[in-house]
Amino acid sequence: MRINFLMDEHRHSHEAPRPHKPRKGYRVAFLLAFSAGLLAEMLLFLQAQMREITVLLKEDFRIVVVRDERSKEPADAIGAALASLRGTEQAVFISRQDRLARLKAEEPELVASVLPPGSNPMPDTWEVLMKEESLGDLNAWTDAAWRIPGVSDIKYKPLEAYAIMHSVFYGHLITLGLALAFLAFMIMAAMTLTHGHTPATLAASLGADRNWFFAGGGGGLSSALAAYAVVYPVKYLSPVWVWPNPLWQVAVTAAGAMLGWSLCQWKNDKY
Repeated sequence: MRINFLMDEHRHSHEAPRPHKPRKGYRVAFLLAFSAGLLAEMLLFLQAQMREITVLLKEDFRIVVVRDERSKEPADAIGAALASLRGTEQAVFISRQDRLARLKAEEPELVASVLPPGSNPMPDTWEVLMKEESLGDLNAWTDAAWRIPGVSDIKYKPLEAYAIMHSVFYGHLITLGLALAFLAFMIMAAMTLTHGHTPATLAASLGADRNWFFAGGGGGLSSALAAYAVVYPVKYLSPVWVWPNPLWQVAVTAAGAMLGWSLCQWKNDKY
């Protein structure tokens, strides 16, 4: 009996292990597509926000050039000289009468309480719009403007100019990051499509591995919904709220689907 027990134990020890059912990995494809898509959605939202903020800041930013009332230089000559400066986009002349009318429209009670009837202490001015690429060199522009005969003062908000430059830079930086990430993704997709695939096998793999495709697409679509849910409350905190073009959401979903399918092809090649 002792011998039989040992023989049975020896026989069981040499039995082959039961094969495990291979794991599909759909959840991995979904989570990878969701993570990459969520990052892309947040960057797209920030890009849209920075673009809108830049537009608002540029519309508000003005350089006000004040005319010297003692100068005999004609207003047209001063305006032409300002318009010819490098970096000037537009120089609009605002007469003293128009300047007072603006002030009365904006602050009627203040004007009525401070200024005597019939008086107008406002000077003739020019409102200068700058080109975006020249905002980083405002000192050079103001130095040139000071040398124009008939200019007595130049007023602008330097911190607003810095804010415009930074918003433009960050917007371009986000765009560059998205472009490089998209380029890397397209290279990966091209390598997957061309590695060991003929048109016939490619069509067959698209049909056979469609669940991976749908898992990645579901992750991309879920990332768009999650990003919208996260950033939507910002609408109640700030008047500046812009959601990216819906075509970007379609692109993120399609990229997620392609990511899931590419992951399946990599898995098949590796194992």
